[in-house]
Amino acid sequence: MKGGSAAGAKVPVRVLYISYPLFDKHAPHQSMAALWLARKGFDVRFLAWGNESPSEHWLSQYPGLAYRRVPKRGLISGLAFLSAVLLEARRFRPDFIYVQGAQNAPFGLWIRLASRTARIVYHTQDYLGPGQHLFYEACERRFARDADEVISNERNRARFMASSYRLRKVPHVLPTALPSWWPVPARDPHRRAELASRAGLAAMGARARLVAAGGPYAVDRMSPQLVEAFSMLPENYGLVFTSMDASHAGRRQLQTRLESSRIGERIVLLDAVDYPELLASYAACDIGILLYPDSGIGHYYQAPGRLTEYLRCGLPVVASNFPGLELLVCQHGIGRTADPYEPRSIASAIHSLGEVSEDERMAVCSRLMTLASTDLAYDNRAEFVFGKVFVESQA
Repeated sequence: MKGGSAAGAKVPVRVLYISYPLFDKHAPHQSMAALWLARKGFDVRFLAWGNESPSEHWLSQYPGLAYRRVPKRGLISGLAFLSAVLLEARRFRPDFIYVQGAQNAPFGLWIRLASRTARIVYHTQDYLGPGQHLFYEACERRFARDADEVISNERNRARFMASSYRLRKVPHVLPTALPSWWPVPARDPHRRAELASRAGLAAMGARARLVAAGGPYAVDRMSPQLVEAFSMLPENYGLVFTSMDASHAGRRQLQTRLESSRIGERIVLLDAVDYPELLASYAACDIGILLYPDSGIGHYYQAPGRLTEYLRCGLPVVASNFPGLELLVCQHGIGRTADPYEPRSIASAIHSLGEVSEDERMAVCSRLMTLASTDLAYDNRAEFVFGKVFVESQA
């Protein structure tokens, strides 16, 4: 899809994008559609409700993107954000209003008051299924029914959502992923040596294996089972958790769990860092973890952003053996699956990926980086989906 001209006019298509804030320490996935459209020549006004702000480098790379944040300070500030959304819709007169995320669905319900002509797009990357968030579920159901186009990030989620909400059609599917043009740091031997040293593996040399558990220690990421599995692995394996600031509850939970265990010496806890730094830490590791519980549609049918983050860094993955993830792993040969409730199964999967020669590791790394930049890249599917949403819908 080239450019962004509305219905034969010479002016760019105008898109009012309502989403979560851009923030240097957050992954860009919730904002990716806005960034992609701005790169394609659309005129994008981005409104966010929150307290984080991006650094200038975000905005300078996207001259077609005008970003505005309304501070989040209690429910009253929510009314201020709604007022800003409605006022911007009237002033900007967008061709499309793009609402990203279930937490913004309550604001989307009021959009028609400000614009009767704009086409409404609702995009969710966090659909969790019935009964888990009753307020947002009720708002999302009504808003999704009213929207002209709905986008989900996983095809089983999309099918379930269409049936559960009785939508007119199954949502478009656009997996959460990094685009081919997103900058990803190369593997840095010095950073790797630093992580290996912090895990007590400096003496292991090339035998050291670093396992990236992207994100903090958390029950809904099967961290207790992962730590138990780690105790079954050889002593040349180190485990790296990220976003584990000193005040994080997961850090305290993990430290309590490890008080009487020696494996704590091989676990590295990294503080929250800017996104490029996070990717650089992944690139210094050897294996990425994608474990989730069987606790709802969203967890059972995952399309995690960390998948292509790991792959772009050259890491094979260990994922839950649920149908969607298992099919993806097997279809593309990107790692192993394991029963997320069985530590021995997790340990076996990690060990099978770790026991390879350096030549084998480099070959796998190169193949995965190429795959994540082509077949599994965001832009590969976005070109098709946004062609349907922004071009064919106006034909």
